[in-house]
Amino acid sequence: GVSGTLAAADVPACDAMSGSKDGFMADPYANAASASSTTSDISKLGPAFGNAWSMPAAGSMPGASQPDFLFPETADDKYRRSWGDRLTYHIGLGYLTGLVAGGSYGLWEGLKNSQGERQRIRINSVLNATGKHGPNLGNSIGCLGMMFSVFESIAYNVRGEDDMLNVVGAGALAGGVFKSQAGLRAAGSAAVGMSVVMTGLTLAMNAART
Repeated sequence: GVSGTLAAADVPACDAMSGSKDGFMADPYANAASASSTTSDISKLGPAFGNAWSMPAAGSMPGASQPDFLFPETADDKYRRSWGDRLTYHIGLGYLTGLVAGGSYGLWEGLKNSQGERQRIRINSVLNATGKHGPNLGNSIGCLGMMFSVFESIAYNVRGEDDMLNVVGAGALAGGVFKSQAGLRAAGSAAVGMSVVMTGLTLAMNAART
């Protein structure tokens, strides 16, 4: 019949398509020789391997001109985080440092003031002291971190340089503003102390990175 004639006519066409190397359903790995000779451009894998990374020659290793870094801060010595990232980091680190230090002092004070008392009284004394000193000191150091980060970012954008002079000036301004209501002498002492502390911490962190 007509259907048998159409089915018979379609068989050679299907066989030709499946047997053709360029056919739609052709297996790219059917020919082992062609599959082994196929090369891939791995330089298109993206920035995960660095923009300058390319396939080295056979028998050679990637040289100094072919970095293999995942994050820009590890590949670029001049990399600097955004002002928002630095602000969040300084505030969070300052508050956490103050919270731990103040809480530790409160623990010592609570145990000292409740010597000879019952266990319930000692626990209550420790909780009151840690709740008083921990958040207070955390808030104070967090505010110092916020002002330091803002002043340091302003100095960097105005001067166009990322050096220790920004840290020294930002620390002095942050300490002076923080203690400005306590008088000129207290503000000057706080400015010098904050500048020394932040300069020392920055130098220590830079040395640890290298």
